[in-house]
Amino acid sequence: MEMIQVAKPYFTDDDIDFITENTRDVLKSGMLMQGKWVREFEETFAAYCGVRYARAVNSGTSALISALNFFEIEGKEVLVPTNTFLASANAVIFAGGTPVFCDIVPETLLIDFDEIVRRTNEKTAGLVLVHQAGLIPPDLARIRDYCRDNNLFLLEDSAHAAGSSSAEGRAGGLGDASAFSMLATKIITAGGEGGMVTTNSEALAHRATSLRFHGEDHKRGIQDRVGYSWRMTEIQAIAGLTQVRRLDEIVSLRMSVAARYDEGFRDLESANALPLPEGCRNAYYKYPLILGDHLSRPNVKERLEKEFAVKSGTSYWPTCHLQPAYREKYGYAEGDFPKAEHTLNQTIALPMHCHLTEEEVDRVIAAVRAIAG
Repeated sequence: MEMIQVAKPYFTDDDIDFITENTRDVLKSGMLMQGKWVREFEETFAAYCGVRYARAVNSGTSALISALNFFEIEGKEVLVPTNTFLASANAVIFAGGTPVFCDIVPETLLIDFDEIVRRTNEKTAGLVLVHQAGLIPPDLARIRDYCRDNNLFLLEDSAHAAGSSSAEGRAGGLGDASAFSMLATKIITAGGEGGMVTTNSEALAHRATSLRFHGEDHKRGIQDRVGYSWRMTEIQAIAGLTQVRRLDEIVSLRMSVAARYDEGFRDLESANALPLPEGCRNAYYKYPLILGDHLSRPNVKERLEKEFAVKSGTSYWPTCHLQPAYREKYGYAEGDFPKAEHTLNQTIALPMHCHLTEEEVDRVIAAVRAIAG
């Protein structure tokens, strides 16, 4: 059997033709960066998210650091869920702050509001709110009100959530700023890499523009801060533009796959999928499945691949605080965040992308049921 992959980008033939034709024109023009395509990509992305500004950068991590730099977190603490990719916490360190991890709600894999309250102190500057696997927190309004009432910034880590929405709005327009990743495996990609900062703050957008080109004030043509080389190329922007134009279609296709999984696992007592609150759209960067305690995640993962040719991943394991670098730097240990440790060690991520056929999805369902049923 051909192996079913966990992730795969989605480009239609029309999109490939558009990218190929316009890439040829860009190469002939010699204008390889900071041209019309980056501007159009930014404007289209901002309009999609319902915000005033979007600034393209070279990665999701750069997008996070750009926003955190604006919030001036040097010597301060920033709350981060321990269930996220390390970039969410690393960006806090790169911007001069200290990440303070929070435990999760096992049913959603998202940050626990009570943890936010418990870990907020006089040093806390803000919160990085991760839309894990594409799911916007059902208690977003409560989190946002708490941040406002306690003078905390709210930065969405929307790396998993391009196209996700809730009753509060679309990811990218739900906080003070948002950071998107456009890595090859993400919901949309800018040709393999890329990132985007979105915000309604003109000052924050200006900071992101400055930081991505060595700290230059583009209006005055001088370097008034220390910056980086974080620009997105025109060729990347062409690819990204086709993706955001097709984002609603991409999310619909991924939600169709998720709905088929949901139905296939509905009566499976040994595994639970994430909820989808009414009125929400989940872009499903991942499809996490929480296994019963009698099942071994590593064993299930191995059997899926060897016996059924189905790749799977995690969401995320080890957690941030159990990664060796963070154990050594901050002294974290097993038992510090028991809900995350227990739940994530029992969570696998099933194949999720637009190219999955009904037959392949049914094969994944049958494989999981054969092992966990």
